[in-house]
Amino acid sequence: MADVLWVLLCLANQTGVDLTEELKKSIEKKTKRDAERHKNNSKLTK
Repeated sequence: MADVLWVLLCLANQTGVDLTEELKKSIEKKTKRDAERHKNNSKLTK
């Protein structure tokens, strides 16, 4: 996995992608999308 991460970092650097910013956006999107996702799942709300 470390090799895959290294390649990702290299590609981001070469293409000018800010991985920190992209990760923040991704987490925000998933947090909003999944805020209510499991609230009504009886298997998870014990």
